[in-house]
Amino acid sequence: MSAEIEDTPIAALDEKTSATGATSRARQLIVPFWFVLGVLVGMVVFAAYTALTVKPPAIDAVALREASRNGTLDAIATLQAGGAPPAASGASDTPTANTSFVVREANRRGDQNAPIVMVEFSDFQCPFCERFFRTVEPELRKQYIDTGKVTFVYKHMAILGQESIWAGEAAECAADQGKFWEYHDLVFSRQSGENQGAFTKENLLGFAKELNLDMSRFEPCLKDDQTLDRVQADTQEGQQAGVRGTPTFFINGQPIVGAQPLEAFQAAFAKVASEK
Repeated sequence: MSAEIEDTPIAALDEKTSATGATSRARQLIVPFWFVLGVLVGMVVFAAYTALTVKPPAIDAVALREASRNGTLDAIATLQAGGAPPAASGASDTPTANTSFVVREANRRGDQNAPIVMVEFSDFQCPFCERFFRTVEPELRKQYIDTGKVTFVYKHMAILGQESIWAGEAAECAADQGKFWEYHDLVFSRQSGENQGAFTKENLLGFAKELNLDMSRFEPCLKDDQTLDRVQADTQEGQQAGVRGTPTFFINGQPIVGAQPLEAFQAAFAKVASEK
């Protein structure tokens, strides 16, 4: 009895060959897939390790001062490169309560013995700060500051660029001649965009002349490193207090962020008064 030979159709052979080839190719692809996945995981682990262990470069104080003086860098970029938190006008993060700030008497408005102390961290180029200056501050002065209920302190938060620093320095030079607030008001009234030339050194000198300041004192003051130090000290103090944007206020230590309406400050004053 002869053995039967089973014929396999050509189509079936083709299908079998195709399936075998596909399986082989799939196996070949598995190795590159796991290899690539391993590389990617390794890169993520390395990046995380680097972020946790590598410290940002320290700021060279002398280089920072010189760069700021010459206008060759943006102050906020330099501070961020040194590990400081980013800042932007109108930021919503709320800082923690803080009642300890360095106060320069020339930068204070109102009775120093007033029961409520209001500290503002501000940037002369900040549009939100200008809005507060124009719409809210006049009423605060009329109702609270000039009546002895509130003492108001201005602190520089020069974060929007080189012209912010220059304007802050110029205001400090005016403060040395007892005209900080006159200069403060004039600078805000001349605000026009950020780093668009409104607060060049030439313009800032012009503002000083408008206020009849002693230019023989004012001009050297603008070149004095100690003037720059004052502006930077305020900015660093604000960052340490958790200030992330301008304007930020502290009312007897309690923070208020942004150019809030008059009613927000009135409510804050009432709350502070009720706690006494």
